[in-house]
Amino acid sequence: MADFNHGAFVAALRNRRGVIPADLYADLMAALDAGTGAQPVRLEVARTEAAAAAGTGDPPWLTEARRNMGLREVPGPRHEGRIVAFFRSALAGWFADDETPWCGAFAAYCMVRAGLPIPPKGEAVRALAWAKWGVSTAPRVGAVAVFGRQGGGHVGFVVGESADNLYILGGNQSNQVNITPIAKTRLVALRWPSGVPLSETRLPPMRGGTVSRNEA
Repeated sequence: MADFNHGAFVAALRNRRGVIPADLYADLMAALDAGTGAQPVRLEVARTEAAAAAGTGDPPWLTEARRNMGLREVPGPRHEGRIVAFFRSALAGWFADDETPWCGAFAAYCMVRAGLPIPPKGEAVRALAWAKWGVSTAPRVGAVAVFGRQGGGHVGFVVGESADNLYILGGNQSNQVNITPIAKTRLVALRWPSGVPLSETRLPPMRGGTVSRNEA
């Protein structure tokens, strides 16, 4: 019997995305992550992809985040399976609903998909844990932005800015994945994955949208 080729299997599975039911796809990818400890098994590949993207486009974790735009919680007693899978990617599978704040779990999912490390032992679900992850950076496309709020924090990815706000692509923003302006005065930290080339893509000016006050 031939040895199982993890990389080839993941590549084949990704090629079937959109054909395989979304919930099954998310569960399979989360199971594969769990089997490897959700650690940076693709770190060198991620570094190469980020280097290729620098100056020309989105880093790979932001590309993954954009693929999930529009994903939202399911009202009522049912739960969105893909959001539940985010918690498993964050090593916090004890959460099995889409009502627990899931911005940190979404950030973790995107980083894991890019082959990068996340805050350990389930800490990734706590938004403020990302303030000490990676290295500090200036505002740039794909930077991890950590914000304070009453009772906790919020985390997402920078995609643009105005004079007063950063535009954040994140999860659990009005119960969905979207782009939302958040005041720069709430910013706690801007972080970048350790060892990954910085994006030189110009941070685009943005305007409009309702400024988020609390993402709980």
